[in-house]
Amino acid sequence: MDQFSGNVIKTVLIGLFFLTGISGCKDDYTSVIPYATVNMNFSPTNYIEFNTPGGSVYFGNAGFGGIIVVNNWGDEAAPFLSFDAACTHEVSSTCRVTTDGSGIAECPCCGSQYMLFGGNGSVVKGPAIEPLKQYRTSYTGGRIIVRN
Repeated sequence: MDQFSGNVIKTVLIGLFFLTGISGCKDDYTSVIPYATVNMNFSPTNYIEFNTPGGSVYFGNAGFGGIIVVNNWGDEAAPFLSFDAACTHEVSSTCRVTTDGSGIAECPCCGSQYMLFGGNGSVVKGPAIEPLKQYRTSYTGGRIIVRN
């Protein structure tokens, strides 16, 4: 194989590697939880639960099964996290995970457990295999903003 052919093959392989990397960075994940418009804006000072790391507040009138907002204390980039309270195994707006302040949410219907505090809603204990649906959450100007 001559030098030109070797360079062409290297260029093609690098190009394929680059394209594969770009397509892998897209946010293609689609949750099993149905879409519900979320647009919340509130002050955390109104909720005593946010005074402790891992403390959470449930908002039943938002999202598909309600939204749990968690104090993610210690993470300056994401001081608050928000998750839909609908269990990804049950996929029901009436079967909602509950929290006890430990940073773990549990489904009373199937027993699945999810990591909230310091996590991304990932499954700690099944039968669920998908994480809780997470919403974009920011903390600016002393207000928590939760959106799709």
